[in-house]
Amino acid sequence: MANPFATPPPPPSSSGVVPCDNGVRFGAFALDFLLIIVTCGIGWLIWSIVLWGQATSPAKKMLGLYVVDLQTGAPATMQQMLLRELLGKIVLGWVTGLVGIISAVLILIQPTRQGVWDYISRTTVVRR
Repeated sequence: MANPFATPPPPPSSSGVVPCDNGVRFGAFALDFLLIIVTCGIGWLIWSIVLWGQATSPAKKMLGLYVVDLQTGAPATMQQMLLRELLGKIVLGWVTGLVGIISAVLILIQPTRQGVWDYISRTTVVRR
């Protein structure tokens, strides 16, 4: 049975990349938040850095999600992951909070489902 609350998938980008839906993105965010609490932050950070080389994060890995280059569809590089996760999320998102709110709105309204951190690194999140 189809989920009546699911948002339709956005059209593919020029590279054929189809971002995952809003509910999945929110689920990954909530799971990452829970993992940060459970691991006292440091465990999550170490786990994240290890997974950045695989173009994913702890919650995304658990949910089968990956970060890809929006233009090519290739897995995000380590440089893109550093920009996305360290600069975009940790420095701008968590420290200021405002970027997190803006990103949540952008993910909901943009067809590419990109937050500020995705625009910084030219990435989006997909399900494989």
